[in-house]
Amino acid sequence: MSTVYAVIMAGGRGERFWPLSTETLSKPFIALLGQQTLLQATVDRLAPLIPPERILISIGESHQEIAREQLRVIPEENFIVEPVGRDTAACLGFTALYLERRDPECTMLAVPADHFIDDPEGFRRTLRKGIASSDGATAVVFGVKPLRPETGYGYIQAEKPAIPVDAWPVIRFVEKPDVVTAARYAQSGNFFWNSGMFLWRNSTLLELFEEHMPATYRGLSELRPLIGRRDAWSDLRRIFSSFRRLSVDYGILEKASRLRLVPVEFMWDDIGSWSALERALPADALGNVARGPHVALDSNSCIVYSEDGVVATFGVSDLVVVQANGKVLVCPKRLAADLKRLVTALGQEPRGAAAKH
Repeated sequence: MSTVYAVIMAGGRGERFWPLSTETLSKPFIALLGQQTLLQATVDRLAPLIPPERILISIGESHQEIAREQLRVIPEENFIVEPVGRDTAACLGFTALYLERRDPECTMLAVPADHFIDDPEGFRRTLRKGIASSDGATAVVFGVKPLRPETGYGYIQAEKPAIPVDAWPVIRFVEKPDVVTAARYAQSGNFFWNSGMFLWRNSTLLELFEEHMPATYRGLSELRPLIGRRDAWSDLRRIFSSFRRLSVDYGILEKASRLRLVPVEFMWDDIGSWSALERALPADALGNVARGPHVALDSNSCIVYSEDGVVATFGVSDLVVVQANGKVLVCPKRLAADLKRLVTALGQEPRGAAAKH
């Protein structure tokens, strides 16, 4: 087995957790669930399996300072700065060029920076199974057994083996089904949520770009001689800006063959909006979830986040209430996933070069 490097994708534009998140302080860099930021927790989960010198952090230009401040254990050269945001395909292709220079035969483990995982040892045990199952596979994906008929996630259908093994052959990917279809998937036993975590030989990933995303591969080939040159930033930005904005799932994995899926052995959530906090944090007797001081009277099923000072709820239910950065958000939980509309209406649409994963 070749040496395994981890790539943590830590982009984002700071929309979904407004007003706490901003363009320069997006979700991975916020301590939503505890004392650590989501990015710091991701590194800590990986470090017993993959040491910090083999952990690369993919970030947007506006996140360089905060990423380095939060991750002093990561070597300076392991922060990979994307010139512009072009989703996960371009992110991982760009990072593959850096790994190619460091260790041409290495294996890349790609993980998002901003997910909730409740069992670090179960996480590492699952990764070990994926690494052990990677021989002969184009890529290994990690699937989460559905806990509910979720319509906001992608699904992966896999073939359940006749005898117990760690990795199942992948049949197909399915994007965000309707609620009836999602309910059927949740009951099927062979459909899994797509966790967004992938494992492949670095050279294989570049070959997959050449086969399935040839225009992006040509751009990566132009970028290859520019890697590490301090005078090449404008050329890097020009070439990178030409890439299609595509996820690696859609651009490559859905078209590839010989994929294997390893079912995860931990609770997982992608923490996609404020409403997700009620799945990751303990609730009081009335179903309220709070970070920071909260006084609830005749209130139930609310999500409250206070950066500074008491938030009181009285006679309300199913609300998100956030006080942060001198601003207050109050909205129904059902609209929490659609905050981009609000951010746009407020004239706060994040701009700049931060990567979006």
